[in-house]
Amino acid sequence: MICPSFLPPEYFIISTAVPPLLYYSYMPALLISFPFGIFIFKKNPTLLLNKLILAITTFFALWAFFVLILWTNINSNTIVFFWSFLGIISSLIAVSSVYFVSVFLRKGNDIKLIEKIIYLLVLIPAVVVTPTAMNLSGFDLNICGSAEYVGFIFVSYYRLLGLFSVLWIIGLSIYYYKKSDPVFKKQIILVGTGVVSFLTLFSGIGYYVDYITAAGITDSYSIELYGMFGMVIFIIFIGVLIVKFKAFNVKLIATQALVWGLTALIGTQFFFIKTKTNFVLTGITFVGAMVFGVFLIKSVNREIKQKEELASLNADLQNVIQQRESLMHLINHKVKGSFTHSKYIFAALIDGMFGEISPEVKKAAQMGLDSDNLGVKTIDLILNAANLQNGTIQYEMKPTSFKDILLQTIEEKKEAINKKGLELEVNIKEGDYTMNGDSFWLKEVTNNLIDNSTYYTKTGKIIVSLERKDQATPEGKKIMFSVKDTGIGITTEDKNNLFKEGGRGKESVKTNVNSTGYGLYSVKLIVEAHKGRVWAESEGKDKGSSFFVELSAI
Repeated sequence: MICPSFLPPEYFIISTAVPPLLYYSYMPALLISFPFGIFIFKKNPTLLLNKLILAITTFFALWAFFVLILWTNINSNTIVFFWSFLGIISSLIAVSSVYFVSVFLRKGNDIKLIEKIIYLLVLIPAVVVTPTAMNLSGFDLNICGSAEYVGFIFVSYYRLLGLFSVLWIIGLSIYYYKKSDPVFKKQIILVGTGVVSFLTLFSGIGYYVDYITAAGITDSYSIELYGMFGMVIFIIFIGVLIVKFKAFNVKLIATQALVWGLTALIGTQFFFIKTKTNFVLTGITFVGAMVFGVFLIKSVNREIKQKEELASLNADLQNVIQQRESLMHLINHKVKGSFTHSKYIFAALIDGMFGEISPEVKKAAQMGLDSDNLGVKTIDLILNAANLQNGTIQYEMKPTSFKDILLQTIEEKKEAINKKGLELEVNIKEGDYTMNGDSFWLKEVTNNLIDNSTYYTKTGKIIVSLERKDQATPEGKKIMFSVKDTGIGITTEDKNNLFKEGGRGKESVKTNVNSTGYGLYSVKLIVEAHKGRVWAESEGKDKGSSFFVELSAI
């Protein structure tokens, strides 16, 4: 039968005879909630939490759609049919919300069988009562509805079930909050607040309207329209949870939710338009929002992919670093240990601990000892470079004289320089060379640079210089240390590899086969740790080279 005093809808659920707030509250909630649930489910269909979000949003979308039919339709059979399902759908929304929160609080693990049985038992009354007169017992054509024939006990049951679900969720959230870590506590607050707000508005306002109407205070079913905004709140809190904590294995949700929400809100303006001009302007805005949203989503998606690639590269880098540390550990304990063991054997032979040996054997033992010493020195160099790079070296910074460090180094290197037939020229200007630094590691700098010049200079001389430069500039007081030689020089190609990890030049390898490429790399790390800088200059192959170190003086 058709309600005689009411206008039929223009387009099934579109009618000018209903409050405009109906569409402004129901349509955005309907258009946002169901696509939201589908989107999350499609991103990871196997995840139980995603399935439960889809269930909640689907039940809610059905409920909203059915209510829109009740408000706009005038066919009694249609109205009674859809009205009869509101109770069971409301019950499903409440139970699935509790189920969702329970699984979330267990960090994605399913609930126990006994809990599932309890949920089913709670739903049985709704299933049994729905097709009976305890749900709906008649229809009034004068008001075009069944408000007077709704079973009060059944309505109270599913309304109170929603409110009881709110209390149950609050209790569960408090229980798990107390024993959770700080990060998960924040997630519990977001989920709890979102679901509780949704159910409170959805069930609480409905219960209030039923109560004041039954009491004859007023007939204000339009108040129930405000309960629909609870779903929007729920989606906002879930969106924040996804963006901030990467929950539900979903990406891009914030941007897509923004686009959906913006488009839905603009779309609802069509229900308030009275003139053709406003209709056209709103249509242009609606299409523009959709086009802009598509481009925005694509742009954010590209950015997310780039971040994921960077994260993957960072993970690979961390793996390589871990492997390198394991290798360094092996070198330190195994390889270095083997060198040290054979060193003692060669030293014992030379000292006569195994009896008298011939000059030839003694010479061979000395060569073996020198080779082992070089091996240990090389390992120490590589290990030091690795430790310097990882930041595991703790510098003992205190006032120290760089001049004293350099003079000690020169004294130790004189013999090797003279033995090679090279001339050593030392130019140290008078002045105070006190600086804040670690004397042990600063000596590594002077040792390395003078050793390098000794290795790579066949004939000629080595010039070691030191001077202090006090400048009336922000750079302030500086110590300039340099080592110049007449050696093999540095080609343009080799210069690019200097001070890099393992950066051995082609010419340096020809002259010194034991070059590791870690010496200058260590120098750079040490100097930079002392807030200084190091660089090299050369006019080219066989034209010598100059290395400079600049440090801050006190």
